[in-house]
Amino acid sequence: MDIALAWLPRLFTAAALTIGLSAVVFTLSAAFGLLLSFVHYGREKSFPRQAIEAFSAFFRSVPELVVLFLFFFGGPQLGVDLGPVGSTILAFTLVGIAFDYQVFKGALKVIPFGQYEAGIALGLPRRIVFLRVLVPQVLPLARKGWITYAIGTVKRMSIASAVSVSEILYVTKQGIAATNAPFTFLSIAVGLYILIVTPLLVFNERKPKQAVAR
Repeated sequence: MDIALAWLPRLFTAAALTIGLSAVVFTLSAAFGLLLSFVHYGREKSFPRQAIEAFSAFFRSVPELVVLFLFFFGGPQLGVDLGPVGSTILAFTLVGIAFDYQVFKGALKVIPFGQYEAGIALGLPRRIVFLRVLVPQVLPLARKGWITYAIGTVKRMSIASAVSVSEILYVTKQGIAATNAPFTFLSIAVGLYILIVTPLLVFNERKPKQAVAR
């Protein structure tokens, strides 16, 4: 137990890195996923929309570890060395965008297209219609899927241990190798993951204060 306590500072540092990386990936994925869901809104057959669908299908089909290796090992061969952290952020952000795009697109379909047309008919710029009319309705509708994927992002960071990112699992494996106490270190890792994702789980189960207008 004393040895495990001695490793706690490193495990807490790893937990902080896990939270930081997850927050960056979650924010970028959500922002770009939402943005892409509005591209050629109402024109499902347009070329930009079909290109986005192809992008989403590709990154939803390929395992995250393969995408990570693609950038970490393949990048330097193309003259782009992002390092472990940079490769992790780029790989998981692209995968996250692919999934979040589908979540936001599904939520957007629930909102009557007439609301968008009415805003344009009133002379409002498209940007204002999106920001003031559509986004406030899309976010509550998409919350469940959006936050659920965010929780998965936290757990997905364990994959980054494969490229030596010092997140929770990587430090846990180091502790096990140094002390031969797998149960102790894995129990601590489980506890850290639970502490990190519990606020997201609680937030995701909260009922919205107001019903979304339809």
